[in-house]
Amino acid sequence: MNTSRMLFADVRRLLSWVGTVPRNRPPVHADTPGGRLGEASLPVGQPSPRILNTSLRRHRLRTGMTLIELVAALSLFVIILGSLLIIMNSATALWTSSRSQQRELPVAQHIIELLAEDLQQAVTDNGSVSNSTANTATFILDSRPVQLGPNEVSIPLSFIRQAATPSRPDTGTGIPLSLDAVFYTVYGNALFRHVVPLSYTSFTRPETLGELLDQAQQKINVPGLHQAVMAFSTKGTVDPASLPAWSCTLLAERIGSFSLIAALPKSYEKNDWGRVKDETSTGNGLTQPPDYDALETRVLPDRVDVAIELFSEESWNNLQRAFGRNDTSEAERIQDQFGIRVSQRITFPAQGASRLP
Repeated sequence: MNTSRMLFADVRRLLSWVGTVPRNRPPVHADTPGGRLGEASLPVGQPSPRILNTSLRRHRLRTGMTLIELVAALSLFVIILGSLLIIMNSATALWTSSRSQQRELPVAQHIIELLAEDLQQAVTDNGSVSNSTANTATFILDSRPVQLGPNEVSIPLSFIRQAATPSRPDTGTGIPLSLDAVFYTVYGNALFRHVVPLSYTSFTRPETLGELLDQAQQKINVPGLHQAVMAFSTKGTVDPASLPAWSCTLLAERIGSFSLIAALPKSYEKNDWGRVKDETSTGNGLTQPPDYDALETRVLPDRVDVAIELFSEESWNNLQRAFGRNDTSEAERIQDQFGIRVSQRITFPAQGASRLP
């Protein structure tokens, strides 16, 4: 009787394990020692290792991702990847801008320092005019925005300064002076500096400084001269005979803007065609002189505000392509992010005062 009950209990355990016990198990024998079922009989509450392995495999198959879970995971991955790409693009743009500034910033600073040195040595006179048709102004400034043609030269600044070193006149004749005419010119978005030694034709008819400046200006207002200097500076393949006899230097090739604003009392202006700011009162009977971006005068101004904008070769090419597509927003973005701007205020000494930095 006890044996029958034990056999019935074993059968119930086997029925609960249907589908999990391998089919190649040995047959069950009822006459095993102790009244248990041989190999198929296990202690109560302890499953077979094979049963555990089979259950784990089926559990793994049942724990796969659903379609909704997969779509959600892919969406999250795309969002993270897009954010990383945006950060990388911003970092690349900042790095490019920084590299461009490192290359062009010293050039812009050198131009400002050179111009400041020239202006600090500027001179003028009040001599009588021997030729009424000559341009007698000794300081000429004109930085108004203008669209230059392919063979046009712009002269933003002309003045006379003390000669840095004794020099002979460029013609080889005449009576040399210790003065140079200095011109800053723009041709094809490139900035040039000319230093022309001055000389009298004779002592019997000495020209005023304004007349000498006008004569020198006619020599440098030549497109072919600037083409030769640019070819010599960039390629070095040009006939030396085509170069000028005076000093002519290519300062920069890609000029975005070259702005000059001079302050001068109204009573000293020779031409009133470039005033950008009228005379203003500062109180106590004092006034602020007008500002000019175009000025002709026989005296030196009180100050000159200089601002220059340069571009690297890569940024300049991108800017020109944006202008070619009439993409104003892209052009403005390039100018804001990649343009190198340097500015400085240059003051002139008053009568009898010391020179200011």
